[in-house]
Amino acid sequence: MADNLPPFPPEPPVMPPPPEPGPQPIPWEQPGYPALEALYETAKLLFTKPSEAFARMPVVGDLGRPLLFAVIFGWIGIIAAQIYNIAMRGAMWNFMPGMRGMQGFTLPVIWNVATMVLAPIFVLLGVFIWSAILHLFLMLVGGANSGFTATIRVVCYAGATQIFAVVPFCGGFIATVWAIVLEIIGLAAAHRTTQGKAALAVLLPIVLCCVCLAIVAAAFGAAIFGVLGRLR
Repeated sequence: MADNLPPFPPEPPVMPPPPEPGPQPIPWEQPGYPALEALYETAKLLFTKPSEAFARMPVVGDLGRPLLFAVIFGWIGIIAAQIYNIAMRGAMWNFMPGMRGMQGFTLPVIWNVATMVLAPIFVLLGVFIWSAILHLFLMLVGGANSGFTATIRVVCYAGATQIFAVVPFCGGFIATVWAIVLEIIGLAAAHRTTQGKAALAVLLPIVLCCVCLAIVAAAFGAAIFGVLGRLR
């Protein structure tokens, strides 16, 4: 009787559990995300959780969205700075009414307006030049573990700090300092390197620039004192 029993069906193979989904890209690079909401949420993430923001930032792919992000915030910062320049110049003229008849006031205003109009070009040039400098120094300190695209993306998203330029007087300083902080965090995350190497890549060119300016200022000052000394 046992030989006539039907064979047991084979057990179904055990399927491995599906892999857990990775973190979604930052809102600005998520398809279908409303543009204004994505802009706000990405900036908010960069300001409140920068490590998470740069961990979610893609390090490869099309640069169109990151560059547009940088242009938007950079444009806002440049417009705000130029408006403050015009306002402060007008306030100075109110305190010095005897200078109103001078013709030199119109030309600076034209330059301010031209700067506002051409701001996107200036922002893009700044992004690529500064990214090239950062990537070069990152290579020198041995921290460039990803491509040049990753560095450009970090610089683009660190440009969100330009929104602080709307704050009078101290806004530019806040934007610069916070951009340095974001670039250090972003380079470390994008290039899978230490924050020490990322800090060196960001701070070394700034220090070198300051040293060069100090040398030039010292040489200029020495030349002025030399001329004054001969005139005595």
